[in-house]
Amino acid sequence: MAPRRAPSEFLLPDGRKVLVVLPDHVEALRQQYASEHNTNPPVQVEVVVHGSDEHREYLRQSKSHHETRRAQLRDRLGPEVVDELDDARAQLDALETQLQKIEAAAEENGARLNPNFSKFGFHAKLRTFSDEEEGEGGDGVVSSAVSSYSVATEGESGATIKLFKRPVIKQYFHRGLLWRSAENTEVMSFELFFDLLYVGIIAINGDHAAEEADGHELLRFVVTFAMSWRIWSDVQQVVSWFETDDILQRVQFLFLTACLLGHTTNILQAFSEGQDSFTQLVAFYLAARFFTAIYYAVTALLLPLVKGMMIAQVLNILIGAAFWIASTTINTHGAIAEATALTPALEHRETTEAAEGVEGAHGAPLNATRLVLVFIALAIDLFGSAVPVFLFRYATSQDSSLARRIAHFFEFFPAINIEHKVERTNAFVSLVFGYSVVGIMFQNTGVFPLNAFLGKAILGLTQAAVFNWLYFEVDGSNIRMHAIRKSAHSSVLWHWSHLVFSMAYILAAAGLCKMVVLTDCPNAPLDGLTEFYQHRSAETMPLGLRLYYCVGLGLALFCMGLISLSHDHKVPAGMCRLPKWARLANRFAVCVVFFCLPAAQGLNSLNVIAITTSLTVWTLFFELWAKSCRTESFFGEDKECNYTARCSRRRLDGATKDNGEIDIVELGRAEKTAAPTVA
Repeated sequence: MAPRRAPSEFLLPDGRKVLVVLPDHVEALRQQYASEHNTNPPVQVEVVVHGSDEHREYLRQSKSHHETRRAQLRDRLGPEVVDELDDARAQLDALETQLQKIEAAAEENGARLNPNFSKFGFHAKLRTFSDEEEGEGGDGVVSSAVSSYSVATEGESGATIKLFKRPVIKQYFHRGLLWRSAENTEVMSFELFFDLLYVGIIAINGDHAAEEADGHELLRFVVTFAMSWRIWSDVQQVVSWFETDDILQRVQFLFLTACLLGHTTNILQAFSEGQDSFTQLVAFYLAARFFTAIYYAVTALLLPLVKGMMIAQVLNILIGAAFWIASTTINTHGAIAEATALTPALEHRETTEAAEGVEGAHGAPLNATRLVLVFIALAIDLFGSAVPVFLFRYATSQDSSLARRIAHFFEFFPAINIEHKVERTNAFVSLVFGYSVVGIMFQNTGVFPLNAFLGKAILGLTQAAVFNWLYFEVDGSNIRMHAIRKSAHSSVLWHWSHLVFSMAYILAAAGLCKMVVLTDCPNAPLDGLTEFYQHRSAETMPLGLRLYYCVGLGLALFCMGLISLSHDHKVPAGMCRLPKWARLANRFAVCVVFFCLPAAQGLNSLNVIAITTSLTVWTLFFELWAKSCRTESFFGEDKECNYTARCSRRRLDGATKDNGEIDIVELGRAEKTAAPTVA
């Protein structure tokens, strides 16, 4: 039997209440109110069937009565007053109806996305669609023709995975609103597997950059890391935009992982003469990019709603690929342009060796034409996706024939899932921090282990812990409005600050790993290291290594300040001890010290690591103190905490079964009869 709905009701002129119900519920309600009629005072209720002659007659009586009352009021108060009251009443009814709809929608969205709003902030343009219904625009027109997620049936039957499923767009912009699925996007297992490869990429790239800390290595590191970042971003973007969860999707990402592996095996010999692996590096990179372009093209055919953005992505990949292919055709043999070294001594040595026809430290000068093509290709790959975003924003903010054509082309614009984006970025940052922790490890010989090597390693570990604390606990907590949801400008700042931060911190961590095993300070004997680490050690700290470490650390801290600046953070009820701009000013001042620290040539590796660690610790404690509430004590709670318990040892032993489990029912009975005790 269908559940009974609440009956509608109205009053008759004689004061009786009329209940209007469906035929199935008439008899039950009449019997109910017939028994209540005998009470004192009696209840005067008439139960009628919706749409019956009796229902219509009662409505006519009530309508005639209220029309008579209205005429009497017009005669007594005047027609102007009555008309004004009628107009006010109509406006109130209309506003009340809209308010109820908004509150109902907010309650529904809040139930679905309350964790999202509490972490990333509320946005009035955000709407959700679920499995049972599709989103509707403000004009009542259905704004999505896509199907929603396929969810496993609850119960005993398990979910199955298909060989192929049509892609489903997870969230999109349409008619000024952001529509997204009510389902939370979780990080897939193959995404974590994909990240495992980046552990090796970061280690190989960073370690090799620190071995020869000069301009050539810096250039090679920036180019190869940016290419790897682009492949990682492609995978993250595809997973964030579309939901398929089929076997073919896993095969696709396995192919991309294989391409990334082939790309990684050629990053160290890129830009080298004789054994130059630049062509192979670009070949594996373009294989991954072309595969992504094919995926976008197929998606445009299967999901025509977002074909505008898919076509734009394909064009961006093809244009960038043209410059990459052109860069591989440049012959570097006999080129006259050279990589600029970071130290005058290295620059002089490489120039002399090139003039004498001898290979330099890296075996090859760099061709300027190739570098121009490479950086143009990188700019297109990294920033080309901003072009359709700019066109979409132009179309939504302008009213012209061109804007209307662009708006029609990008009518459905896929959006990034903020939870997935933040979680994936946090995972990548964790890999970056993990490299600095793993890289400082070394092995002692039989000598006493309390030496300068261990001291530098502990300082480096403290420094990594402080950076992790600043990123996740200070800058990443108490967010009122996340940068991605705040505005387009803050979203761009947040996104690209992470790329620069990752590269800068990896270079700083690579420099730290090299500095830990240096023997340029007291109590750092070379025979205290095993043979493997003795080969990595050196007696002096070159300027290039200082620049890698200090400038990289300062640039990473500066980017973290920009990331914090892009968010809108919550403040305690009693206000913070210092405003946000004052905290960030202190952080940026520490960055300036980091930038200037390489000029202090008299400092050894232990001094440099100790100074940078002290400054990062100062930054952390200053931030924690400045963010605390000025009306509360910075040292613990002001009131004592009491602990209570309702179960004695005797009752607990009595409720314990033979197998060691607790009989909750028996324990509950004992608690009802026992007075609470304070422990």
